[in-house]
Amino acid sequence: MREQQGFALIELILAAIVTILLAVWGTQSLVNKINDASAQASAVWMLAVKKALHRYIERYADVLTTAGHAGVLSNKGYADWAAPRLVELKSDGLLSASFPERISPGGSASMRLMPSGSCPGASCRLEAIVYSDLPFISPSTTQVDEQMVAQWILGAQGWGGSVTRAQPHLLQGAAFAFPNPPLPGSTLPPGTVALAITAEQLGHLDFLRVADSRDPDFQGSATVKGNISTAGDLRTQRYLHLGAQEILQSPCAENNAVARDEAGALLVCNENVWRSSSRSGNGGYSINLVYGCQTRDKISTENPVTGSCTCPGQSRPVLISDSGPQTFPDGRTMGYLCVD
Repeated sequence: MREQQGFALIELILAAIVTILLAVWGTQSLVNKINDASAQASAVWMLAVKKALHRYIERYADVLTTAGHAGVLSNKGYADWAAPRLVELKSDGLLSASFPERISPGGSASMRLMPSGSCPGASCRLEAIVYSDLPFISPSTTQVDEQMVAQWILGAQGWGGSVTRAQPHLLQGAAFAFPNPPLPGSTLPPGTVALAITAEQLGHLDFLRVADSRDPDFQGSATVKGNISTAGDLRTQRYLHLGAQEILQSPCAENNAVARDEAGALLVCNENVWRSSSRSGNGGYSINLVYGCQTRDKISTENPVTGSCTCPGQSRPVLISDSGPQTFPDGRTMGYLCVD
């Protein structure tokens, strides 16, 4: 009987040990899941910061590539254009006003723009990184939490990277590799996670865009379906081809517009009438004492240069013809030539 009681006690102890072990394993599994979820949430948070930084570079690219001093964007609320802060991006509308400025793990995020090429200048190229202010460290071992870093990179959808213990001199991921530190300053500790905006992601900035101040230096033909407006001069080293064809003395809607007539002569819209742009002569006109500046058949006899029965500028009319009866219905007609 006592032997059976001894076996029962041993079984009870073993069952208690198994129960405790299962509870510990379950607790540890739950902790790991919580840490994994936190790491992935931190990655999503930093992806939003990266997107805002990307828009920042797109919005101010022409200023950033030619920046001569840190405060070039001070009028937009940025103390240092190369190191924008979360609060500045929020004030500029690039991040939501409710966007949290801290996350766990990682603390907050710092941003650095890294110019390359001939800077400042039109050939300057920009890259940027967003990195955690705090490394991912396991509180129990005070070492890099490799599992949490791995979960963070998984949550970053392949765009993330980190500083590893094996290669502390690099900040690298699948799509980028920068020296550590990426710029002169304090070296980032192992466990620091980061996202990069590389030249490949900003390649579209090489193309002409709205409000661009750079010379696009097109090497081929360019076709534009709409209108082209310029506040400066329009220059061409070859020919200007006009497709618009109008009729001399016909109405026009937009003054100073230029077109051509059927013979190819240049016409200019002046006082809403298509007039000859020729200044090789001052033109001429005729006046009928009955019908005025037109014939009996209501055909205009005005000066094609001025669009009226007058001479342009300082020229004066010289009578070159005087014919017809003075009475109705023909009327006397006098022709004039404008001379200097």
